[in-house]
Amino acid sequence: MGKNYQVRKAAGRYWLLDMGQKGLDYKKPVPLNETGAAIWELLQKSDSIERAVEEFAKGYGVEKEAVLEDVMQFLEQLRQQGISIDGRIIDRRQQ
Repeated sequence: MGKNYQVRKAAGRYWLLDMGQKGLDYKKPVPLNETGAAIWELLQKSDSIERAVEEFAKGYGVEKEAVLEDVMQFLEQLRQQGISIDGRIIDRRQQ
């Protein structure tokens, strides 16, 4: 997922940076809160969204359904920012 992107912390905030961009097609870094950064990192390490949701729910002691809703909203916000998730279409019905 998002191989060209990395999360960095600077100036007290988390930023999602496109490390693969070149030239004049510059994309500004996307600010993330701590939860967004944690979701991104789990998605990077997991082989599926479902597994990332399960790990997040277990690690933070919250219900899986609530985490899935938050993750799907997060991914939709990234999509609206033009951030590609490895060309995959994220669809809740596939979960």
